[in-house]
Amino acid sequence: MSRAARRGLQIAVSLALSSLFLYLALRGEDWGAIRTELAHTRYEYLLAMAVVGTYVMYARCQRWRILLEAATGRRPEIGPLFSATAIGFMANMLLPLRVGEFARPYIVSRRTTIPLSTALATTVLERVLDLLALFGFGLWVVNNADVPDIVRNFTWIAGGGAGVLIVGVSILSTHREALLPKVDRIWDLFPMEIAGRIRLLEHEFLDGVTTIANLRVFTRVAVWSFYIWFVIACSFALGFYATSISVPFLAGGVTVTTIVALAVSVPGAPGFVGQFEWGCKIALQQVFGIDGARAVGFSIATHITQFV
Repeated sequence: MSRAARRGLQIAVSLALSSLFLYLALRGEDWGAIRTELAHTRYEYLLAMAVVGTYVMYARCQRWRILLEAATGRRPEIGPLFSATAIGFMANMLLPLRVGEFARPYIVSRRTTIPLSTALATTVLERVLDLLALFGFGLWVVNNADVPDIVRNFTWIAGGGAGVLIVGVSILSTHREALLPKVDRIWDLFPMEIAGRIRLLEHEFLDGVTTIANLRVFTRVAVWSFYIWFVIACSFALGFYATSISVPFLAGGVTVTTIVALAVSVPGAPGFVGQFEWGCKIALQQVFGIDGARAVGFSIATHITQFV
């Protein structure tokens, strides 16, 4: 299968999954009731959500800066990190295959002296840290709310994935001197110039990945990760006021954040259409007993703010 055909298949599968989740979210709901819910939305709270969302990007940049500084020994300016993060987020919302995850490190490598492989490695670490934070939030949710089995399974998958990756990186860091020469010998099969370039990229990538094995660095970025997701939970809770949903501010925000984050981890269309709506409905309807039309109205209203 050619590269173009494989990419086309990936896009088709992603669109099919999004369509399925969107169908599950909207199935059996009264569109007239949903329009009524949206008509009564208080947009000042959605604006507040958008402001908090911008702050979350800034907080992510602070966490990213810690990882990049640990990997390169240089403290990058926040400006290039913020612009790259904003562009990457926009790309994820508008383009398929989560292009933004690759656009962000590429942009930083072009606007700073940070190597692309190092920037890419630190973005991988960010996803691991997000999984770790979501696992912590997910444990709280599954132990304090009646959630579907699929949410429980996703929670354990997130925790297991984060744990395996952190242990793997730690092993790689502690045994780097012994492992690298063996891996480097593989590149001897290539011409000298190509082999040298591959080794350089490999070492730069490992410089970025193994920063998490430093306990001080890991502690700082882990704290930032839990803080980031706590702020995201507060942002979702503002949506309750926007749509007149009466659920506990913190418990509701954490529950919706966790289930939506786990839902959008499934491959899907640009902007996480379908998965986002399904996650909101599951959290509000099945956990808190909110009417389906109101839950869908909440999902649409809050999803729109993601594009602002």
